[in-house]
Amino acid sequence: RSLPGALVCPCPPLPCRKMAAAAGQMYVVKRDGQQQEVKFDNITKRIRQLCTCLDPTYVDPVPIAQKVIEGFHSGISTSEIDTLAAETCAYMSQKHPDFSTLAARIAVSNLHKNT
Repeated sequence: RSLPGALVCPCPPLPCRKMAAAAGQMYVVKRDGQQQEVKFDNITKRIRQLCTCLDPTYVDPVPIAQKVIEGFHSGISTSEIDTLAAETCAYMSQKHPDFSTLAARIAVSNLHKNT
């Protein structure tokens, strides 16, 4: 559809990231160089492990992982996922200070895994 006088792009629409992930087309590059299909549960598990002693009323790993996945692209490295997760939590720190703690934990954990 187009509005009268509006330009119409002749390019075919790009598939959205969620559709691509659902179709199994998205993959991550692990630290050892292997490619693996994106698994939401792995991202949630990683975040959940770092949520100890944080207020579960505010800090829930599932919505955090959902926001992180929105920034994905196929071929993203696990280190980039950690950076994206830390940045997402830092942004969410305006809701509750525990998000800042989680952002720092993710960043430090990523640093340890990369060295």
